[in-house]
Amino acid sequence: MAMPTAVRVRYALACAALDPRLRGVLLFDLEPALLLDIGHWLGSLLGNPHPYVLGTSAVADNAWIGLTSSPAFGVSPGPLVDEHGAPPRTVLVSDLARLSLTGQRAAITLLDADVAHLEREGLSVTWMPRTRWVATCARADAGRVPPHLLDRFPLRVNASGLSSVLEPPAGKWRRALARGRLATVPDEVVGEVLDRVRAGTTGARRDLALARIGRALATLDGRTRTTNADVELAASLLRLPSPRDRGRGSGPDGEACERRAPGGDRGAGRRGGEEPSPSPRADGFHVAAPGPAQPLDPGPISPADPGGPYPEDDAEPERDPGSLRSPATRHSSSRPSHGRSIGSRPGTFGDLAIVATILGAAPLQARRCEDHHSRPPHSLHLIPPDLRVHRRGAAPARLLVLVLDHTCRIGWDWFDALAPYLQWAYTGRAGVSVIEVGAADVANELRAQRFSASSLLDPRVVRALERPVGRCTPLAHGLDLAVETLRHRLHLGRVPADDVLLVIVTDGRGNVPLRASATGELPDRVGSEGVEDALAMARELSRMKRIHAVVLDPGPRPGAALTRALAEACGARLQQGGESR
Repeated sequence: MAMPTAVRVRYALACAALDPRLRGVLLFDLEPALLLDIGHWLGSLLGNPHPYVLGTSAVADNAWIGLTSSPAFGVSPGPLVDEHGAPPRTVLVSDLARLSLTGQRAAITLLDADVAHLEREGLSVTWMPRTRWVATCARADAGRVPPHLLDRFPLRVNASGLSSVLEPPAGKWRRALARGRLATVPDEVVGEVLDRVRAGTTGARRDLALARIGRALATLDGRTRTTNADVELAASLLRLPSPRDRGRGSGPDGEACERRAPGGDRGAGRRGGEEPSPSPRADGFHVAAPGPAQPLDPGPISPADPGGPYPEDDAEPERDPGSLRSPATRHSSSRPSHGRSIGSRPGTFGDLAIVATILGAAPLQARRCEDHHSRPPHSLHLIPPDLRVHRRGAAPARLLVLVLDHTCRIGWDWFDALAPYLQWAYTGRAGVSVIEVGAADVANELRAQRFSASSLLDPRVVRALERPVGRCTPLAHGLDLAVETLRHRLHLGRVPADDVLLVIVTDGRGNVPLRASATGELPDRVGSEGVEDALAMARELSRMKRIHAVVLDPGPRPGAALTRALAEACGARLQQGGESR
């Protein structure tokens, strides 16, 4: 009988609370509203009921260091640093696939580490990490998480069916935590674990995770010795296939079908059970009759189970190359970067980091002024070496602006034509601005839609490329939005893009005037006004410098001269049918 979802989640959290080596819990497809309740549940079992939520845009300074004013003003360890003698804290990650770069580095640093060091702002701390991490992730987004980060979460539970608050922890679980002694693992149990997780599977920690979960389950049950039944229960918790199911696969109808040995009945897989045709080489050989079907020997765990714990084995990679490294960028200006703050560094001018400056100077106030804390409050004693400036994440040095005319897709697959430009944006880690023209199911079909993404891997980009076709073509408004986007990035933006690629995919037949897009009302008579407005906006694009423009034409058709006129107006290269003209 399958273990209920709520029971699996409770057991996973209890195992994480019991064994510090299992302090990473990953819940697939959990309802977001339940995460905080789960954090309180685990925190109450650990004795620290106040979890720390690590947001997707976490900043390193806020997580590693804090500010204290009692008994004296100074710096203190942040929430990710375990306080000596205090119960372990629970860290909640609302979406592991969208966790910031600094958050991913923190998880890699602390999860499954024996010791951690912090040297920052005059603070020197060494501790043994005991913080428990509970993260959620959609199973479909497993390809967006680096595999070495996923490997740090040994407890994997499919929580898609969880819809209510968990029951309180059992009393014997609390007694097991109070004892603090883990069950032993005999050699025969180790052999059972190795039989379940054979060589050849990806992830070096999977056999250790299964053994530790089985040991934790035996301890929670009040026993001092782990058995094979505990390993079976651990596998059921993770939804690993049993040894007798390893030789079975899933057919198209969802029923299990037995895998055959290489020397078994080869005709079973043919349509209608027909016999294989004789081989011309078989004349001089004796061909034996097919023997009975035999299942394959127990093999490695199959990651293809839709509810299995390791969806990353079959997921397509959807993350940036080297995603735990900051991208290399180039700047066309001597002005400092104005991206999101990711730390601070010594400096005296420019982008001053007020909080970091105060934190750096606070521990030195008593040395600079002996009566600083006894006298009435007065200003801090600052000297030039105290000043610090922000260290910011640089904006992408490349930009891809896509103008997608959905109404030209009828009878044409534009993915092959767009592939080289999408590849350029992916390998260069370029920012992406997508302008959609003529899409269905929009708020106002007379206007183009626009959004900006930090990279090509944003799910909105894929949805935009597959959007259904609408009725109207506000091409002039789409080009107007492209002009506005490029002006902001090239002239008004604080960090101008070095390489800007503008790709316009259209057949040139704009049937919505710019005036109608502005007012939201379609006039009684349009004529060629929509095309003329689109050409006027194209001429505005031709006046911009430092951009490379391409117009993709769907191919020969009546009215093909409209696309040629549009490409000439904006000074772009015309590409038709996948070939450059």
